[in-house]
Amino acid sequence: MEYIDEIRELISKSAQGNSDCFQQLYELLIDKVFAYVRYRTNSEDDALDITQEVFVDIYKGLPGFTYTSKEQFYGFVFTITKRKLAKYYADKHTHATKTTTEFNEDNYSDSLLNPETERDVARALTTLDETAREIVVLHHWSRYSFPEIAALIQMTESAVRVRHHRALKLLSASLHS
Repeated sequence: MEYIDEIRELISKSAQGNSDCFQQLYELLIDKVFAYVRYRTNSEDDALDITQEVFVDIYKGLPGFTYTSKEQFYGFVFTITKRKLAKYYADKHTHATKTTTEFNEDNYSDSLLNPETERDVARALTTLDETAREIVVLHHWSRYSFPEIAALIQMTESAVRVRHHRALKLLSASLHS
């Protein structure tokens, strides 16, 4: 079964209450959602709580969701995630713009950076504007493709690619200064 047909079927069956299909959707999404939420909250405990709330809302929202594309589905998930983060920031009375972050190898299993380099990368990320930082995090931490990111943040794919390229240049300059 082709991936698109598979995800469409998983969504349809999950919307009808099939918990095995929702478990498969969960497994497709969990790493992307958690990595993004973890980055935005800078707290593993908060990220776990918010991620759980995101999946509860996804489950509740699936009966009213009509699948048209993988990117549109990721947009649905991302919208729920952003709303949960907005609520988190409002509840915590914190500012929604992330200015610092901590990269910890225990929390990012793909991290090959030593702690000092992780701090340098975190510092360099703060030099980017929010949209550029969002693109870099979505692409490199949550592993979204450029077409998926374009759908998530409502930009054209070419604009996302250009912003990503420019962001990497700025990061490189910041890391080598």
